[in-house]
Amino acid sequence: MTETVNFINSPGLEKFSGLIVSTFASSLSAISSRTVNLSLSEMVKCDADTLFAAYENETLVVSKEDNGDYETGLLFRTRDITKLADFMLAGDGESKDEIDDDTKDAVQELTSQLLSSLNVPFEEAFTNKFSFKSEDVIKNTSSALFQCAEYYCIDLAGDVDGAELNFRFVCDTNIEGKLGGQDDGNLINDGSIEALLGNAGISFDDEPPAESSGNTPKNLDLLLDIDIPISVRMGSAKLFLKDILGLGPGNIVELEQNADDPIELAINDKVIARGEVVIVDGYFGFRIKEIVSKAERIRKLKD
Repeated sequence: MTETVNFINSPGLEKFSGLIVSTFASSLSAISSRTVNLSLSEMVKCDADTLFAAYENETLVVSKEDNGDYETGLLFRTRDITKLADFMLAGDGESKDEIDDDTKDAVQELTSQLLSSLNVPFEEAFTNKFSFKSEDVIKNTSSALFQCAEYYCIDLAGDVDGAELNFRFVCDTNIEGKLGGQDDGNLINDGSIEALLGNAGISFDDEPPAESSGNTPKNLDLLLDIDIPISVRMGSAKLFLKDILGLGPGNIVELEQNADDPIELAINDKVIARGEVVIVDGYFGFRIKEIVSKAERIRKLKD
């Protein structure tokens, strides 16, 4: 049985589907270095047999959301996902009818990046931790791997550089319990201005003077247009001198930071925020996930 989702009665699901469409579009554009346009074709509630029927003998990416142990997955036409994987590897977009071992590794990497790109936007939107992970890439021949009674099926339709692209994201309906929370969209707390200017010698009282007219102090006016360099830290490593002298094109330097650890944003070598690196219009950017507390900033200034 198939039931179309009514967004009027389910605003959380409307936001859920909208984030999937927008995040997948931007992520696929960045991963493939191509222009990807996506829109929501349909979102329905159905059982596992109905879920997989339209993609029989195509490619199934088995995945899960670890924090809630929810069953999730992606369904692609094999020729579409192999084309995207070839783009990711700087190819011309060669499509294949079957996925061999080499192609499977590329598809696994592509879908891992695609699914993990949902984690931060979902956490910001629903004030809950999310951890989507790709587990395997297989041929879709049976729905037996999926055991829940009902699933949400989100069909995405669009194109890659004008070539048609359709695929499906699926998730068991139990995830709806995590979609009730909603943040206010404000990622910068009241202390963030102090963090930006604290190293310039500016301080703020917790309570403004009673006679204050609300105007900006003149000494602060003089400083507001000063350029303050910021840096983003992805990690560090220590190498022997002989290893440094032996570095060449193609070498990989392993950083002392886990891939899941947040990236740090620093001013004057002092960390003021943590978050993740994103790509905006072909440029690297930084999405703030956490502002360092005032107490921690004070401690760092004393170091």
